[in-house]
Amino acid sequence: MFINCKSRKKPKSFSLILCLFLLCLLSGCGLRKAANQADGNQITLSPEPTNTMGVSDRTEEADTNNKVVTIEPSDTSNATEDPKIEDFSEMDKYFKDYTFDVSYDEKLAFYQRTFSIQGAFDLNRDGEADRINAVLKANYEEGSYIEVNGIKVTLDPFNPSGEIQIIDLDSKDSYVEVAIFDEGPSGDPNFKFFQYDGKELYSLGSIDRYALMDGQGKFISWFHLTNYFKPQFFSAWGEFKNKEYVITNHDVEQYIGKTYEVDGSGYFVPLDKNPENFFDHTVWDLETLREFKETKIKLLDIHIEPEDRTLNWFYVELPDGERGLLYFWIGD
Repeated sequence: MFINCKSRKKPKSFSLILCLFLLCLLSGCGLRKAANQADGNQITLSPEPTNTMGVSDRTEEADTNNKVVTIEPSDTSNATEDPKIEDFSEMDKYFKDYTFDVSYDEKLAFYQRTFSIQGAFDLNRDGEADRINAVLKANYEEGSYIEVNGIKVTLDPFNPSGEIQIIDLDSKDSYVEVAIFDEGPSGDPNFKFFQYDGKELYSLGSIDRYALMDGQGKFISWFHLTNYFKPQFFSAWGEFKNKEYVITNHDVEQYIGKTYEVDGSGYFVPLDKNPENFFDHTVWDLETLREFKETKIKLLDIHIEPEDRTLNWFYVELPDGERGLLYFWIGD
């Protein structure tokens, strides 16, 4: 029996399936083309902010809850090169030669003193001096603040000394900043920075007292430095971007395998093998404490985390061939 194909109608379901097949085929080509294009371009994803250091034009308390500290991994494709450590100096180098009027009751104990501070300095470089007033009280007592031209930001220092400085964080912009010193609750000295743009007073955040800076807006925290090594190297650097403090991780693997000179008191735990978890071997006692004086050590590994760039635990080899974990006291 012959079938007359011309007169036979095709089922509707078959037509529908055929259309869907052609549509998927065309879509697949488009998707394949897009994927190939994406492969030709590098896509960089920034991690979510891990801490806050944001900006407040009225109160530092609100600022503490809304600040953003972004930690970015080192990116070799970034057009901006990592800074060179030889370009950094102590912060004191960037203090302006200006002295505030500071008064307090000398009869009171240090932790009971209230510091009253007055001064005037052109903070936004418009040619006019800006009136600066501050009151600093200890132990987070209410009533501490900084005020510029009537704009007030409340503070919460723990152990202020009355020290206040004018500092130029970045010579490329049109501002100089106010830096207020706080000894901290447990020997954690730091400076808090404030910037006045002619309209608002911003809290930029804080950094440890012994950090280094380059005068171009970049910092290296003391905790991100090999403070007992010569030559020094660092694990991260920070800078202020749009009133936020952004930390960029620095590649430390390039320093492994090299020889360094160590000076000072450090802790050394002999270990034949590189430990997987350095915390399990960290001991703070006199038996592990050693004095190093221009001691040559070979750096075999660095124990550090992407989220915590504290540079303090090293697996090393001593001149006599002994290997172990080397670390230092950096505070509690």
